[in-house]
Amino acid sequence: MQKTWVHMVLGALLMGGWAAFANRAHPMPVPLVAGVVQGLLSAALTAYLKTAVEYLGRIINGFARFFLPPLIAVTGSGIVLYVVHSLAGTPEIWATLSVPLAVSGSYVFIWNLLQQRQERA
Repeated sequence: MQKTWVHMVLGALLMGGWAAFANRAHPMPVPLVAGVVQGLLSAALTAYLKTAVEYLGRIINGFARFFLPPLIAVTGSGIVLYVVHSLAGTPEIWATLSVPLAVSGSYVFIWNLLQQRQERA
């Protein structure tokens, strides 16, 4: 799974599906719109997260490089998700964002640790 596009497609399908599920109590097309918005955002943000963490991991030194790159990247991602879903009128915004942020946060923290480990080898 070293290919960025694979990460993007998986992120889009899984997180778009979650967003539709999180908004299922609302009449169509609300769940569909939330799913499409989240799917597109997840694809784009997955590429951003991976690239940002790799870049920040190279320019931040010391112990901070183990936690600061993913923290910065996830914070930026969360802001973008919140703003775009607000503009799209997603009603269950916190439920919609909870899983993508938890998954992407875990993803980038692990990715960052793997990148740091690979550089040390």
